[in-house]
Amino acid sequence: GVAVKNLKTGEKGSVSCDGVFIFVGWEPNTDFLKGIIRLDQKGAVMVDKEMRTGTDGLFAAGDCCAKKLHQVVTACGDGATAAFSAMKYIEEMNGTVYEARPN
Repeated sequence: GVAVKNLKTGEKGSVSCDGVFIFVGWEPNTDFLKGIIRLDQKGAVMVDKEMRTGTDGLFAAGDCCAKKLHQVVTACGDGATAAFSAMKYIEEMNGTVYEARPN
């Protein structure tokens, strides 16, 4: 279970449960990017579906990005997408892009 306290009333209590997910707030640590890439009003990095920031060769992934769902599973997917996009960017720079051929 979990011990809880109502911060408005001071009332204390408990909640019986089998598991707990702690969420303490969300504020992206992106101040160092101000003026370099586009950030939203909360400071989250603006990316496209390929995790590109709008600055050539600069990709972002995870909870620093502007998105609706902030969970480990979505951050992992963002990371995989960003890594693949970065690989394609480097291949294009080197002229060695791999293109899958239909069967």
